[in-house]
Amino acid sequence: MGRSLLPSQEILLLDNTSYFGYIGGVGSGKTTGGAIKSLKLCLEYPGIYGLITAPSYKTLQDATIPAYEEIFTSDFLNPINRTDMVGETKNGCKLFFRSTDYRWIEKALEGITCGFVHMDEASKSPVRAFRIAQARLRQKGMPRLLYITTTPDGFNWIYQEFVAKERPGYKYLIVRTGDNYLAPSDYYEKLVQAYANEDPRYTEQQLEGLFRIVGGDCPFNLKELNRLYQEAMTKEPIDVERNFIYRYTNRQIGKVYVIGADAATGQGQDESAFVIGTASPVSIDIIACGKRKMPESEFAEILDAQGRYYSNALVVVESAPVGKATLSKLEELRYPHIYQYKGKAGFPASRTTKPLLVNDLAEAIKDGTLHIPSAEIAEQLSSYMQDEKGQYHASEGARDDYVSALMMFIQGVKNVPMVSKLPAIKISGPATRNTY
Repeated sequence: MGRSLLPSQEILLLDNTSYFGYIGGVGSGKTTGGAIKSLKLCLEYPGIYGLITAPSYKTLQDATIPAYEEIFTSDFLNPINRTDMVGETKNGCKLFFRSTDYRWIEKALEGITCGFVHMDEASKSPVRAFRIAQARLRQKGMPRLLYITTTPDGFNWIYQEFVAKERPGYKYLIVRTGDNYLAPSDYYEKLVQAYANEDPRYTEQQLEGLFRIVGGDCPFNLKELNRLYQEAMTKEPIDVERNFIYRYTNRQIGKVYVIGADAATGQGQDESAFVIGTASPVSIDIIACGKRKMPESEFAEILDAQGRYYSNALVVVESAPVGKATLSKLEELRYPHIYQYKGKAGFPASRTTKPLLVNDLAEAIKDGTLHIPSAEIAEQLSSYMQDEKGQYHASEGARDDYVSALMMFIQGVKNVPMVSKLPAIKISGPATRNTY
């Protein structure tokens, strides 16, 4: 191609593994390496379609697209249509540039059929984007390869998919910033000086390409979190309601259901989330979940409908400070089974109660009784942390709405019987061993 390549970029270029992770520090040649591989595929497979993603359109405009324009050059790549975000090459290939912003991810990626996918800065994209991208690799006669280029971000889905467990069809490469000898000679040294006062774990993540939880420690057992994620990867929803409520198991007679809910105001980036599950003496199982940005009144209506569908499930809503409007609306709707804490509706999350919430969830994870069908929930658990001040929250750039909903769910499980009373059935004739 007439361009000097780093050894790591050459490995990416020549590898034909179905799913390849180029994981490295800042400035380690990630985006450029991905663009070079895309160029190679376009040259070898005229007419191939490529899907190129980034976590936002700003990242696409500022970093990903400029890298592609530099690598492909105007001699081969026609001007990219910045309205449709599509580029075409001289030999009939198409490049679809798309954002994986969670607010419109389904719409942005729908209908695309491609022969390769490059997910740039993939750690900032949700695991749902990865799943959708895998499903888009269906162009006949093409290699159907997916490769990610990213700097690590805690133990999120990148770690779980590529590193935690050796899997057929997956391969990854860790690349240090200092390995990029094509960068300016003082580039790495200046970065080391710039990061001198940062948390050492942050420096290792940003410059060494290593997986670290920055700014604190995860309170949950990482080995069990890996089990939860690997388990969730085998699950698919049996039904999707309203495009955001995922059901993984059919409702069953005789089961006691609990709904844990974390409300948001509907403003800003926060989403309201809930999980639905049941428990037995040996297992705690999440069987449905959902999250979306919405007003609290709408969230209450959803909880009311879901609760009634699941045999008047116990609904546990976090009540401080957001959540009181949700509880008020549930009471207005006359929902019959709202969790009470010391005589008041909802469970207050405060400095006093938060350690209890975290500890109870940690115990359910550690003893292996908790089963979660959603990889997104498992990913949020992996990115949850306790910082140096003792505060619990999601790591930078991550979300914890499902974690809060799970904490509410566990409190509900502690306060309900394991099995509901079955309706009395009159049976004629003498009683037998099989009569209930």
